Amino acid sequence: MDPMSAAHRLDETLPAWVAGLRIEDIPAQAVACAKRTLLDTLAVAWAGSAATGVAPVLEMLAGQGGAREASLWTDEVRLPAASAAFANGLLASALDFDSVHDEATIHPDIVMVPALLALAERGGFGGREFIAAHVAGSEMAVRLGLAVQSHPGWFYSSVLGVIAAAAASARLLGLGVDGVRTAAGVALSRAAGSQQALVEGSFTKRLQTAFAARDGVEAALLAQCGITAPRQLFGGRAGVEALYTGFDADKALSGLGRDWRFTGLTIKNYPSCFCNHAAILAAQEIARDLPLTAAQVRSCTVTLTPFSARLVGGAFTPEANPQGAAQFSVRYSVASVLLRGDFRLAHIDPGAVMDPEVLALARRIEVVTDASATGKFTPATVEVRLADSAERRVRIDAIPGTPVQPLDAEAVLKKAQACFAAGVRPLPPARVQQLVERIDGLETLDSLSGLWKFD
Repeated sequence: MDPMSAAHRLDETLPAWVAGLRIEDIPAQAVACAKRTLLDTLAVAWAGSAATGVAPVLEMLAGQGGAREASLWTDEVRLPAASAAFANGLLASALDFDSVHDEATIHPDIVMVPALLALAERGGFGGREFIAAHVAGSEMAVRLGLAVQSHPGWFYSSVLGVIAAAAASARLLGLGVDGVRTAAGVALSRAAGSQQALVEGSFTKRLQTAFAARDGVEAALLAQCGITAPRQLFGGRAGVEALYTGFDADKALSGLGRDWRFTGLTIKNYPSCFCNHAAILAAQEIARDLPLTAAQVRSCTVTLTPFSARLVGGAFTPEANPQGAAQFSVRYSVASVLLRGDFRLAHIDPGAVMDPEVLALARRIEVVTDASATGKFTPATVEVRLADSAERRVRIDAIPGTPVQPLDAEAVLKKAQACFAAGVRPLPPARVQQLVERIDGLETLDSLSGLWKFD
């Protein structure tokens, strides 16, 4: 089939599907997934309020003023909807602890949830409309990610996420097929993002999905104003297919409305780039058997897939941004786990990152690329050789939290509770329980304006 004709079909089919999706059309497991990822996103955002560099950005946004339309989740500040989407998007991405669709290489929730909650508060929308828009946007983002055949350096969570967020936002506003198409067309002008921020571990990585959330809101509001935008955003001469390498629109269309691909999301177990997780697991297994000090480790080799090595296999240089560098370094991840036995929020605190013993070991770790590996995140192998000549080698082929080994409800709740106990203002357990109950009964809420109001 001519891929261009498929892209043109996508221009017609996706807006119509997004605009027409009702909660009655969504199977129970997809609704449950939307609720689960909503809780996870709010939780990691709460913990993210204490992340390096976040406070000055939030202060800047609060200082800009404007209409008090939507909540800053972690404070009593209210902001214009687009600014709230940006602020909460930053919080949600700040610790790299959010969900990810590893097959599509897309982080949909930290774009969709901030955008849609901001508009839901602004417009007084309830849980049923939020769920339908959230599922529509997440499914669209994941399908667009699956359609991308290569990753030459684009950060598709923002490149494609902004288009899906705009469409979902227009769906929430009830703009109809033409409004959804227009909003997505406006967002094409904001479709941007580079993996260079990930490669360097810079703070800008946290901003890219926040930009996408903000721009998705603004695109929908502009569509509501009645402006015009490109209609052939996928199949046009300068559309997505033409601009981004190897786009296969048939993959985005296959099984639409029948196969709910966004439910294949991974709930992260560690506050780190997902490319590090398999190596973290391998190091944990070694550390359980061999309690170690840096002096005991003669050498350590980590073998990664080409995709993971490109993003987290570089030199570990934490001086300028310890937290960001740690989260995007397999050297730090493995060194920290070998010496501490685990990888938790406390281990990306700048003081923990700059621990001299961990630094010394991290800088002695060798990273090797397995050119034969076809997966993105697995396999990963960690091999440790000790001063007494003992050796330990562990290979990881599957990661808990993924669709192959999903976290159960208890584990998801435990992660959320740990995140709400962190952050600038820990949320008391009784309030966490209220929030969990509200999310469990989300479709019964007539308005989401009271989501953060507690007894």
